[in-house]
Parts: sequence; C-alpha cells; structure tokens
Amino acid sequence: MTAEITLDLVKRFPSNGPTDPIRYYRRPLTGWLFRERINLGLRMLGGLRFERALEVGYGSGAVQVALHAVAGEVHGLDLDADPTLATSILEALSLRSDLRQGSVYELPYPDAHFDLVVSFSTFEHLHHFEQALAEVRRVLRPGGRFLLGMPAVNKMMELSFRAIGFKGIDDHHVTTPQQVAARFHAHGFVVDDQARLTLPLPAAPGATVYYDWLLRRTP
Repeated sequence: MTAEITLDLVKRFPSNGPTDPIRYYRRPLTGWLFRERINLGLRMLGGLRFERALEVGYGSGAVQVALHAVAGEVHGLDLDADPTLATSILEALSLRSDLRQGSVYELPYPDAHFDLVVSFSTFEHLHHFEQALAEVRRVLRPGGRFLLGMPAVNKMMELSFRAIGFKGIDDHHVTTPQQVAARFHAHGFVVDDQARLTLPLPAAPGATVYYDWLLRRTP
C-alpha cells in the first residue's frame, strides 16, 4: 500500500455528502488534476512515518487509504460526510479509521494528540481560518506535521470550476492560500516544504492551480 491517490482507488468510493468532489476525480483530464493536487502533497511526506494521523475533511474517504500507508492509527473529521458510509468502504479494504462528524473550529480531540494532520481543499471554505489553524496546532504534538493543500482562488479558477459544472464556486471559496500562508508563523508553524501544481496554459503559462505545504508545529 502506497501513499497515493489512483484512479482505481477513487472508483471504489461513492460520493459522500453535499461537498464531496469525488466524482471529479474519475474524469479523464480533470480527474488527474484532482488526484495530482493531493499526490503532490503526499510526496512531501517522503519516508516519514507517524503514530497517529488526522484528516480534516475526509469526504469519500479515499485519502484515508493513503494515510494508512504512513500512519499506524488514522482518524478523520468532516462537517458534511457520513462516517458510516466511508467506514464501510474502508473496512471492505481491511482498513480501520476512526471517522467522526464535526467542525475544524472545535476539534474533538485532546491537546497534542496527533503527530500528523492533513487537510486538502478545506481551508478555502473557512471564513475563520485562523481559528482553524489554532485548533490544528492545539491537537498536534510539538514537532508534528501539518500537510495543508488549497486551490488558487482567483477569476481563472472560478471559470475553470464553472467549466466542469461546479456552480457558485465564488461563494464557496472565501479564503485565499496567500491569506492563510501569511498567518502560519503567527500560529506556531514553520514551512518544511512546499509545492505548487501548475499548468502550461497558453493564456497563462505556468499558472498555479494548487498549493501544498508541509508545516511543522514549533514548541
């Protein structure tokens, strides 16, 4: 088992909740982009191993499979997804995750409980992202890692989401990666690694469509 999101993997997972984008992961070109934005971040974990990992915004549960490749114990929290549905798919793969419904603004875990927190495509939806950063830091052990991924938030991305049938994306994406990154240090994080997913578009060569950071909690 490897820490990677593949087409064969996402075919196993049905849509789970009103905000789950898993159907886009199965499309020919769009699917590669949706999978690669996550794989780009997972590669930054390299050979690291973790005792206990939390995914904020687990949706269908596909990323949970990848986390089992790097962590001994895997948890997940999502505001909209049904934990029963995702758990049943994971159990069919002989994987056990502790999945719950809840908010990143009030993580239902003790202080310093995890050594890895992962969140892809959640923070752009948060009006109060600083409260979420503070909660992630609280549940991380000193030296623990936070793997955070966010899409670019701009007019080009709004048009791109509309082109694949996602309506009202400008109402959903309310916080930019630049806003969040500017507050990493203030909330006790340092950047260990970062990566960008770019496209060779004729109209916008090298345009960044997704940002990934591997952060470390300072003492």
